[in-house]
Amino acid sequence: MPRVGGEHNIAAAWPSLAARLVEIGGVRVSYAEAVKSAAVLAGSRTSAIAPVLRAAGSPLADCDYFAVAAPHLAAARQLPKTGRIGAAGRHVTKIAFLAAVEQVLAAALEAELAGWASALATDERYAAAIARDAVTIRQRAHAAGIRSAVRSAVARAVAACNARRGEFTCSEASACGTGSCRFAAPPYAALDAPAPPGRMIRPWNHASRGEGFSADAAADQLARLRPWRAGVPVADCAA
Repeated sequence: MPRVGGEHNIAAAWPSLAARLVEIGGVRVSYAEAVKSAAVLAGSRTSAIAPVLRAAGSPLADCDYFAVAAPHLAAARQLPKTGRIGAAGRHVTKIAFLAAVEQVLAAALEAELAGWASALATDERYAAAIARDAVTIRQRAHAAGIRSAVRSAVARAVAACNARRGEFTCSEASACGTGSCRFAAPPYAALDAPAPPGRMIRPWNHASRGEGFSADAAADQLARLRPWRAGVPVADCAA
């Protein structure tokens, strides 16, 4: 069965590709709709095409799928059967149709990429804007990852501490799971910034048990210790 749709990025970050129109069997649909319809067919256990697409509300239910599939029928017939009886053993027409849809999608993706490459090559301002956006997104993702990692470490330390209720007393000023906390993992033992008030709750063994604290200061400290750096490979094509 051809792999259709799984490798295509049609998320909100690439709206132009998702909205790009493709023609399949005389019916024009968006790239996103074609991917969705192909996924429905690929997941169907029947050899039917039009009924399955119609049930899914796909405009491709009205396309001439026999004409679309025709160039790929020979290759589909060469595929091994599944061992089941009748059409269930090898959905030749459906397989050929999906191969044709994948070909159309690949062509649309190539055209979209060619348009982007042309724009990047002819308009340095556009290229610079794209690069700035990419840097900003990566930088925010780096910061978000650090915050998430520190908060997870803090939550694990609080849970571990509460599991040993009454066994010891702690007066660590930094966030739980950081600094001198006995449950601090190695990556967070160097974080000694005092924890400001926040929504996390100090565990039973802490001198300030029940009080709220924040892991933001620890996350900021880790971000300074592990700064994000942009790395952009450059090639001089004129050389």
